[in-house]
Amino acid sequence: MTILKKRKLFLISIITLFSSVLSGCWNIKEVQDTYYVAALGMDYKDGKYIAYAQLLDFSNVARLEGARPDKQPPVWIGRGEGITMTEALNQLYKDAQQRLFWGHVSTLILSNKLLEQDIKTSIDFINRYREIRYNILLYATKESIEDVFKTKSFFTLSGLSTILHEPREGYKQRSYIQPIQFFQFIRDSDPVGQTAYIPSIKISTENWKEEDNKAPLLRNDGAFFVRNKHLQGWLSESDLNGLRWMDEKTVRSPLWIVEDDQPIVSIVLEKPKIKITPVIHNEQVIYNINIVVQAGINEKLKEISENKLIANTEKIIRDEILKTFEKGVEINSDVYKLGEILYRENPQKWNKEIKEKRFFLNKDSIEQINIQVNLVNSGKLKYQDGHY
Repeated sequence: MTILKKRKLFLISIITLFSSVLSGCWNIKEVQDTYYVAALGMDYKDGKYIAYAQLLDFSNVARLEGARPDKQPPVWIGRGEGITMTEALNQLYKDAQQRLFWGHVSTLILSNKLLEQDIKTSIDFINRYREIRYNILLYATKESIEDVFKTKSFFTLSGLSTILHEPREGYKQRSYIQPIQFFQFIRDSDPVGQTAYIPSIKISTENWKEEDNKAPLLRNDGAFFVRNKHLQGWLSESDLNGLRWMDEKTVRSPLWIVEDDQPIVSIVLEKPKIKITPVIHNEQVIYNINIVVQAGINEKLKEISENKLIANTEKIIRDEILKTFEKGVEINSDVYKLGEILYRENPQKWNKEIKEKRFFLNKDSIEQINIQVNLVNSGKLKYQDGHY
């Protein structure tokens, strides 16, 4: 082969290589050319479904490389409506200037008006749309979803640094109502007769200010309860005080011991261990509950003996569990998922209860609540003569 032919073959090879590389990258989309939906909201009003989309500018986040931005990133909110949820979402595409990508949705928020409709039909879109994952966080609210999406985080952090997108770190410090994911709601609400809950959020200006201005921030204020795909009702956070003691995922939760309307000592309780036993008595199902929880003293305003501290703590926990249970019974909801335990241990009895088409719990369904508080930490206090 002559030198000229070798040169020609070499040039042809180079041109072919570059053309293949260019053609392979031809359809690649840059990060700034796609709009990433961070949260999806669903509402219902006047016979129409309303969809909200909260957008996050990933290109701005990518440029920061760990540094805090000089100013807070803007919040973009889309709104569409239609006779179905799919139609409402399709309205968002009409004037979106780039493609909307749903694979980064981390939160789904439902309005209380939507929950009053057929919930299964309303959320059917989420089950079917392939880009949205099952592990997204799930919330409900009585507030305007648009206003919820407008709330910002502290300093100049992005909207991702709120409980709407990341509630777990806050839950570790103050465990009241456990955040849930969409797949957990589907799992808990699918069996006939079971009760599922959705944490609710509201906009609060009670505790924080940005200099002299009140700062609207998100907080949990209770939960909605759903049974047989229908909304049973809503309970406030104070109504649900007992829920934290019946959840083994509780990390830490505070409790005050009060006498004569005066606080005596503040303690923190951690990691309850729970055993629930259903017992059949005269065709009635009753439950015995045993809880072991670790406690530590946070603050002491008056002298108190160890025995009295433990006894008072156990009484408060017992009373809160019963109060929350009774609040649940009032709205025909099984807030502690006692039915699931009966289903697993005695499915024949469970099936009989369901076939009779009645709510299987009443105020006497809990027979015993045994609480064992182990005081494992007294902080810097010294224990002397039976007192802390």
